[in-house]
Amino acid sequence: MVIEAAELSWPNGLPYSNQFGDIYFSLDDGLAEKNYVFLKANQLAERFANLSANASFTIAETGFGTGLNFLATWQLWQQTRPHSGAWLHFVSLEKHPLTHDDLQRALALWPSLAALSAQLLVNYPPLTAGWHRLVFAEANITLTLLLGDANELLPELVADVDAWFLDGFSPDKNPELWQLNLLSQVAKLSKVDTTLSTYSAASVVKKTLEAAGFEVIKQKGFGHKRHMTTATLRLKSPPPLSWQSHATISHDKTAIVIGAGIAGVSCARALALRGWQVMVIEQADHAASAASGNPAAIIYPKLAPAHLSAWHFQQQAYLSLLPQLRDKALAGIWQERGLLWLLAGNQQREGDKLDSHPWPASLVRKVDAEEASAIAGVSIDVPCLYFPQAGFLHPKALCDAWLNHSHIQCHWQTRVTQLLNHQGVWQALTDDNTVIAQASVVVIANALAAQQLTVSQALPLTPVRGQIAQITTNDTLKPLTSVLCYGGYLTPHYSDTHCLGASFLPNNTHTDITDEDHQHNYQLLNSFLPDLAQQLPPISTWQGRAALRAQTTDYLPMVGALPVYDDFCQRYAEFKHGKQVDEAPVYHQGLYVSLGHGSKGFCYAPLAAEIIAAELNHEPYPVAERVLNALNPARFWVKALKRRQTVFKSKVG
Repeated sequence: MVIEAAELSWPNGLPYSNQFGDIYFSLDDGLAEKNYVFLKANQLAERFANLSANASFTIAETGFGTGLNFLATWQLWQQTRPHSGAWLHFVSLEKHPLTHDDLQRALALWPSLAALSAQLLVNYPPLTAGWHRLVFAEANITLTLLLGDANELLPELVADVDAWFLDGFSPDKNPELWQLNLLSQVAKLSKVDTTLSTYSAASVVKKTLEAAGFEVIKQKGFGHKRHMTTATLRLKSPPPLSWQSHATISHDKTAIVIGAGIAGVSCARALALRGWQVMVIEQADHAASAASGNPAAIIYPKLAPAHLSAWHFQQQAYLSLLPQLRDKALAGIWQERGLLWLLAGNQQREGDKLDSHPWPASLVRKVDAEEASAIAGVSIDVPCLYFPQAGFLHPKALCDAWLNHSHIQCHWQTRVTQLLNHQGVWQALTDDNTVIAQASVVVIANALAAQQLTVSQALPLTPVRGQIAQITTNDTLKPLTSVLCYGGYLTPHYSDTHCLGASFLPNNTHTDITDEDHQHNYQLLNSFLPDLAQQLPPISTWQGRAALRAQTTDYLPMVGALPVYDDFCQRYAEFKHGKQVDEAPVYHQGLYVSLGHGSKGFCYAPLAAEIIAAELNHEPYPVAERVLNALNPARFWVKALKRRQTVFKSKVG
C-alpha cells in the first residue's frame, strides 16, 4: 500500500484537492463549518461536559484532510471536559495525507488554533501506510491516524466509537467513502446510540446509512447549504466470538507491573500517563538490570516485504517510538546518529526488499559504498541501506527517565513468587506469603521469570544468551559517526567507548563472559569490515556483558490479556479435530503480559505497552486487528492444540 500524498493547489490561498477536484473546507468560514457540521451536530460540548471521571470518549472520521476537525475538537475538549481523568480518542483515516509543508500552510490559516497546530505538526508522522498512534498526554488525547485505503483499513480497526464525522469529499467526487460495505464497517464499530454527522444530504448517503442500520435525519446545512445529515445507530448486533475475543474488565486504575526492564517500564509509563497509580516490583536493585541493561540499545526497523508493510508490527513499533525519543527530556539519552545496514553476504536480501518497499527516502534509502563511507566516517566497501532517523540509546538512563513519574512507585530487591486474585483484587506475594502490593490489574513483564509464576507458567519462552563488548575508542574508530549493522553491530563512541555486539545463543542460560563470544563478535565484524576489525584494541582489553533475552518461536512478543490455561485447553480441545469453537476464552480478570521481546525490546515494548493501555482504558487499539491476533499470548496454545500436541508442561519448581 503505497501512500500518495495529497496534490494541492491554492486558489485564493485555500487548499484544493487536485485528486478529487474539491475543496477541503468552506470558502465562507471553514472552522465555523466544522464546528456546526461535526461538533454541534454530534452534541459534543454537552457530551464532553457530562463525562464521568476516568471516562473514555472516541470519535472517528473518514477523512483527516488538513486536520481541522481534530484541532477544533481538541479546542472544544479543552473548553468543556469536566474531569482531568477523562480521555478523548480521535481516529481518522486518510488515503492522500498532506505533506508536512502543506499541512503547515493549511493550518496557518487558523491563528486561533496555532498552539494546537504546533503540537500536531511536531508529531505528524511520515507518510507510510497503516496505523500511527500519537499521544498528547498533557491534554488527555490520543490521535490514531490510519493512512491508506479506508476500505482496507477500516475493517482492521478495533474500537468502540461514540461519534462519527463522515468528512470524505462529496459522494460524486469520492464514491469509495460512501459505499455500503464501508458504512457497514462504520456501524460495526459503533455502539448503540452512537451518533454520526456529515455535510452531505445526498439521497444515496441517506439510503446507504439506513441500510447500514442508522436512523437518519435531514438537518439544516451550514451557511448557504440547504441541508446536511445526522444519524444515530439504534440496533447493534453482538460481535462473533472466538479464541481471539478481547477481555473486558472494570477497574479502579491501580496496577502492579512485575519487572523493571524496558517491557515493564514501558507499561508503567503508559498507564501512569493515563492517570493510573502503578507499583513496579523488581527483584534487582535498579531498573534495566538484565537484558535491558546493555550499555547501548540499537533502534532500527527490519524491513517488511512490501505487501506486509502496512501491517508490520516491527516497522510500526519503530515509527511510533521515534517521536517519543525526541522528547527534550531525553536529550543525551537518545543518539539519532543514523544506521547503515551493510548489504553483503547473507544480509544482501535486506536490500532486495527496498526495491518495491513503500517507505520514503527520509526513512530508508540505498547508498553506494562511497556515500556509505562518507556517512559513517570510516571506510565501507559495500552498498548499504541507510536509515537516517535510526540510532542508539542509553537503556538504563531511558528506563530511569520513564519511571520518574509521580504516579509510579518502585519496589526494588523484591521477587514476586505468587499472584492471587481475591474478588477482583490482585495480590503480589513473596516466598513467605508477605503481600507486597495489591491492585486491580497486574502486568507480567519479567521476561523468563514469568515461567516461575503459576498463572503464566505455560507461556513458551526460550532463553537466548547474548554477549556484548565495550571497547575503548582509538584514532581509527573515533571517526565512526553512525551505527553499523551486519548481523552484529558497532556503535559510534560515547564516553570514548564503543559497543560491539552481540552473540545469539538460544537455550544457553549462562551469563558469564567468555572469550568464545568475544571471538564470535570479532569474527562477525571481521567478515564484513576486515580493515576496521583489525584496528580494534586487543580482545584482552575488552569489557563484556552477558544477559538472557526471552524469545518466542515466531520472534514476535506476547502482548495482551492472559486466558486461563487449563480452561483454554478444554474449551478449545476440538481444534485438534479441525472444528471451529465459537466461544470467547475465560481470562484471568485484570491480568496482562508483555513478554518475549527478544533482542528488540527497546523497539517493541513501548508499542506493546500502548496496546495494553488501550485495552485497559477502552481506547481504540493502536494497531490493526491482524496485528493484535499475531501478538495474542494464546496463539502458541492454539497451534499446539491444532497439531494435537501436549501444549505445555509446568515449569514451576
